[in-house]
Amino acid sequence: MRKKCATTIIRKSLLYKTAVEYGDYTINHVEGCSHGCQYPCYAMMMAKRFGKVKSYEEWVEPKIVGNAVDLLRKEIPKARNKIKFVHLCFSTDPFMHGYQEISDLSVQLIRMLNDADIRCTALTKGMLPIELASLSKKNEFGITLISLNENFRKKI
Repeated sequence: MRKKCATTIIRKSLLYKTAVEYGDYTINHVEGCSHGCQYPCYAMMMAKRFGKVKSYEEWVEPKIVGNAVDLLRKEIPKARNKIKFVHLCFSTDPFMHGYQEISDLSVQLIRMLNDADIRCTALTKGMLPIELASLSKKNEFGITLISLNENFRKKI
């Protein structure tokens, strides 16, 4: 079943330098995550702490950044020579299951970055879209597997 984000948000910036040890620059073009993980989700806890969301129920209704493409178009030339790679996303899933518009926007942003010769990385709990295969071979993508089944965890 395909869902649509009921709400869009507007941001003043999109691309930012991160202090995360395995990061360089990052983009968070969606706020919230429909996965609704019950083990405390770090991204949700931070969003609540900084007043971006008030509740779990609000968190699981993702909001897309409506001006993401325009922001990135303006920000790439300013940061291009400083960037080693851009990670999508530290605060949500760029290929969120059931939300085609989120996946489509993620691919569009990656394409824009690749066109500027900027490598991208991304992790998902969903499926990687086939469109990624036609983008830069320098990109790196992965899937995070989550299970409460200890036998499955050991096997994988």
